[in-house]
Amino acid sequence: MANSDIVTPSRQVLRVGDVSYRRALSEAIFTRVAAQNNFINTYQTDIKEWKLNGSYGVATGISFYDGVASFFYNSEIVGINFYNGEAGISGTTQFDVKWINTSGVDQGTIFSTKPSITSAASSNAIGFKNLVTSNTVTGTGITLPVFSKTQFLEGESVYLILDSSMVSAQNCGLTIFYRPIN
Repeated sequence: MANSDIVTPSRQVLRVGDVSYRRALSEAIFTRVAAQNNFINTYQTDIKEWKLNGSYGVATGISFYDGVASFFYNSEIVGINFYNGEAGISGTTQFDVKWINTSGVDQGTIFSTKPSITSAASSNAIGFKNLVTSNTVTGTGITLPVFSKTQFLEGESVYLILDSSMVSAQNCGLTIFYRPIN
């Protein structure tokens, strides 16, 4: 193992015997502490959910329809999921997430390929992409996004825009997963 190798992130429980009075601190203790620290740094995230309940076609093209997420610290998006409850009879539901810099200027989309679900997808369709583990969930009629921007400064914001919606579709949403960075 090289000095630059990362300690594998994992939940580690410290026991009284590990840290009892006059117990020598060992490599095992520090390895457990490092594993816990790396687990938190790697896997702990916050979320912003945008929910469009009911017949959501009326939300098409409206900025800030279900709010905005402002980053409290410098942050990075590490994943996304999006869904559609009841499939429409035709068309495509396409989501976009746009970002606003700290000067309040809209900078456009964070995607080079936007997430979408077509009417070919079944009801209860879900798209999922984890940028840390590279795991994805997709199916017929689902296009997973390709991100062009994932890192944001403290005070920058993102919001959802529904570019298009399936005809007669019901209940959709999108969630971003993010975490603070240096």
